[in-house]
Amino acid sequence: MKKILLFIVPLFLLSFLLLGRAQFHDDLTKNESLILFKEGKSLTDFSFDLAGGEHFTNQDLQGKWTLFFIGYTFCPDICPTTLAHLDSVYPTLTAAPYNDIQIVFVSVDPNRDKADQLAEYVHYFNSEFIGVTSTHKQLWPFVQNLGLIYSIVDQGVAEPYYLVDHSASIVLINPKGEHHASFQATINAEGIFNVEMDLMVENIHQIYKKWH
Repeated sequence: MKKILLFIVPLFLLSFLLLGRAQFHDDLTKNESLILFKEGKSLTDFSFDLAGGEHFTNQDLQGKWTLFFIGYTFCPDICPTTLAHLDSVYPTLTAAPYNDIQIVFVSVDPNRDKADQLAEYVHYFNSEFIGVTSTHKQLWPFVQNLGLIYSIVDQGVAEPYYLVDHSASIVLINPKGEHHASFQATINAEGIFNVEMDLMVENIHQIYKKWH
């Protein structure tokens, strides 16, 4: 199959990542995969589709800590692995006083992933997880704004099972609705990109305490 890259990473994205790495706080647990910003970065306005005709917007980020992860339901490896790992650490991640943390899975494959189906998919892993999607017109600026990227294989009629390449990093949004930190994925022993969950939870709790 011929792969078509829908979007190209702009040069400023590299600066974005390098700048974030320079802003790492030494008093946090040493985590080379953590990108932490001294000041939160504003997000573009968005309105994503939820199951039941509801919408998930910037307003739903207010007063909560949010973890964003992008992918798609037909993903053979990264998405189910990451969602399963998020579920495994969820009780620790959200234990009191950290119970205002939400996890949102953003599908970047709106052609196949509809809101109701997406809800069923994420609830298979955890009933508290939120699944959202939208059009590429909305998704791409949002994903780019988070320092992430995705690309998609030609969606020809003869190829209904196309793959979507996407970032495996997890993004942390603060209660003001700003991009606060990112946890970059690394390749594990099985050759799958994933985030070190236990260390991520430890870092999030440290960040949370500093905020509050």
